[in-house]
Amino acid sequence: MGNTVSTMLSQCIPQNSLNQVWTGPSEGSSMLLPEERRVALKAVLTAAEAVKRVQAGLVSEETISKKDQSPVTVGDYTAQAVIIHALTQAFPHYPFIAEEDSQTLESQPDVLASVLRFTKDYVPEITESELLATLEKGTNEGVSTKRWWTLDPIDGTQGFLRRDQYAIALALMEDNKPILGILGCPSLDMGKSVPGAEGTIGCVLIAVKGEGAFMRSLTSEKEHPIQCSSKMDIHEAVFTESFVSRGFAHEVNSRIVERLGITASPLRIDSQCKYAMVARGDSDVYLRLSSLDYQECIWDHAAGALIVEEAGGKVTDFRGNELDYSKGRKLSANVGIVCANKIFHPILLEAISRLDILEQSSSSS
Repeated sequence: MGNTVSTMLSQCIPQNSLNQVWTGPSEGSSMLLPEERRVALKAVLTAAEAVKRVQAGLVSEETISKKDQSPVTVGDYTAQAVIIHALTQAFPHYPFIAEEDSQTLESQPDVLASVLRFTKDYVPEITESELLATLEKGTNEGVSTKRWWTLDPIDGTQGFLRRDQYAIALALMEDNKPILGILGCPSLDMGKSVPGAEGTIGCVLIAVKGEGAFMRSLTSEKEHPIQCSSKMDIHEAVFTESFVSRGFAHEVNSRIVERLGITASPLRIDSQCKYAMVARGDSDVYLRLSSLDYQECIWDHAAGALIVEEAGGKVTDFRGNELDYSKGRKLSANVGIVCANKIFHPILLEAISRLDILEQSSSSS
C-alpha cells in the first residue's frame, strides 16, 4: 500500500522544478508549440485587458441591482473578436468552435455598437462587417482539421457581473484533444504558490501537453510552475464548486463529502477558475454534475482540464471515461466532471459508484 501511494504521489508532482522560473521559449528549445503558445497567450492577455475595461465601464450598482446582462454580453463578444482576430492572423487554417455567434449580436444594435467600440481599441482597422465575420468563425458545429481552437470568451457570467471571478478559456486541439490550454483569470489572485506574489490580482495559467503547467500574473512575464496538491488523506480534501447550484450539483457533492468523511467547507468560486484552484493546489477536488441530461460545452472544460492534468491531476467524467471532444460543441459522450489530484481521483470514482450516484440521479430526474 505504501509503495502504491508513493508511486501515485510521484505521478502527481510534475518533473519541472518548483524553484524554476520559466520566461518563455528560446531558440533551440524543445517547446512543441512555441508560436501557438506565444500568440495565444498574447491574445488572452489582450482580451483580459479588454474585458476589464468593459467591466469597469459598463458594470455598475444599477446594472447589478437590475440584473442587467448587457455588460457581460459586450465583454463576451469583445473578447471573442479580439482573440479570433489575433489567432486568424497567425494561423489562418485553424478553425474555431466558440461560444458566441454573430447573428445574436446583429439583432442587438446597441450592444453591437458597444462591442465595435471596445474592439476597435485593440483592432483599430476593424469594421462592423469584419467584426461580425470574425465572430461567425466560431460557429462551427464540428471540424475536420487536425488542429482547431475552442474558446469561451467569458466563462462565469454571474461572477463577471458582480465583479467576482470569471475566466477566459482558450484551448488548441489536435486530433480532438487539447494540446495547449490557457486560462485568463483577471480577478483571481496569484495565491500562495508563488513567493512574493501574495495579493497580486489577475493571473493566467498556461499548459502545453507534456510540458507541465505554469502561472503568471497579467503584468509580469515570469512564469512559475504549478502543481496540484499532494494530499494523501481524503478526509482533508477541499472541494471547489459553483456559488449557485445547477440542478442537483451541490446535493451530489454533499452526499460524496458525507460518504468520505470530509469536514472542510467547500470553496465556492465561479467559472473555470475552479480548474485553476485545483491545478495550483488551493483545492483538491472539483466535481460537476448538474443533471444526467445536461451536456457540457467543450469550451467549458478543454483548457482547464489540460492545465490540471499537466499540473499532475486527473480529469474524467463520473464513469471514469476521458472527456471526448470529438462530438462537436458538446461533451455528449460524457456525464459530469471529476477533477482531482491523482490520489483522490480513484477514491472519488469509487464513492460515486458505491453511492449509485448516476442510477439514483436518473431515477429522481
